[in-house]
Amino acid sequence: MWFHPWWQELGFPRVPWVAMPGGAWAVGAIETAALLGLVIGLAALMILRLHRWCWWGIAAALAALIVLDQHRLQPWAYQSLLYAVILGGLPWREGRRWLMALAISVYFYSALGKLDFQFVHTVGHQMVQTLAAPIGGLGETTATKLAFALPLGELSIALALMFPRTRRIAGVAAAAMHLTLIGLLGPWSLGHSLGVLAWNGLLAVEVVLLFVVATRTATEVETTEQPESIDRSHATPAVSWAIRIVVFAALLLPLTERLGYWDHWTSWALYSPHNSRADVQIHDSVADRLPDHLAMFLADDEDGDGDRWHDLDLGGWSLDQRRVPIYPQARYQLQLALAFSNRHDLGPAVRVKLKSASDRWTGKRQETFLIGADELERHADRYWLGAPSP
Repeated sequence: MWFHPWWQELGFPRVPWVAMPGGAWAVGAIETAALLGLVIGLAALMILRLHRWCWWGIAAALAALIVLDQHRLQPWAYQSLLYAVILGGLPWREGRRWLMALAISVYFYSALGKLDFQFVHTVGHQMVQTLAAPIGGLGETTATKLAFALPLGELSIALALMFPRTRRIAGVAAAAMHLTLIGLLGPWSLGHSLGVLAWNGLLAVEVVLLFVVATRTATEVETTEQPESIDRSHATPAVSWAIRIVVFAALLLPLTERLGYWDHWTSWALYSPHNSRADVQIHDSVADRLPDHLAMFLADDEDGDGDRWHDLDLGGWSLDQRRVPIYPQARYQLQLALAFSNRHDLGPAVRVKLKSASDRWTGKRQETFLIGADELERHADRYWLGAPSP
């Protein structure tokens, strides 16, 4: 459940982007209003076709929900927010070009994120072996080498989408790639979440509409009449320029992801395990304080050292409670650990191993060990973003 009802106070903690005034009831009220606004905006868009104001309402509702919880910045939500702003504030002819640029950037940066030691030795290797399963699989070395073909193919699609002469065939190839991913990631195979499958389906439809169906020449497109409600911009020149700057930044900032300045998912690092992360452990002495929905994700102490520390599966907890993958950022996962540690008064009985993004060529990471809630809080205070849940 991407939306976290305010009455589920002991569920998956919220970790807002900035400190929010008021108590949990105030945040819950804002969330409820934003969710209603999102549903109403989508319904009005489909039924009444009040395009501009519907898109603005959708953008505002998504922005409010995301600000209240970092976990909601799923790739599809980020993409939808950008699209809503474009469709709400720019003329259709210009907006369509920005939409195409954003769509291409998804494939471009996703491919760059996978040209990585971690991908070819883990997720990419697994994908290749799954594809090769009907012929009995491949040797480990062969599968690892072939894993490089996956990001290279995606990068080729991104480059081909940039040019009118190759755009249609690249759009077909991209749609085929998404359908293949649905086959690979579905419950009949690798068992990824329903949200991941749905987003791949939507991306397949999007790429066909943007790059395949639009077969007319650029001149014909420019002279085609569009409905007045779509083609006329209701935004002021200042707002239009602000939108262009925001979208341009969204196209360039992923270049700074490896330097730690832009988050992994807003950089379209998809299916790429190089992301920073936090390994969280809970001591056996406080396990009985945890509610069942959290305790069920504590693993047994399997290292044999008798220290009675249990790994907490944040990813499994996220999928169970929110039905979406955990936000793949060390900052967020540390702040999440601090939130539930404070909620259940774990004190020194929680520890975290922070792991940096892995090196592209070697897969190695820098690691930082934090022991106890006090140390977690001191380290969390170093980040500009993130705040305790109200």
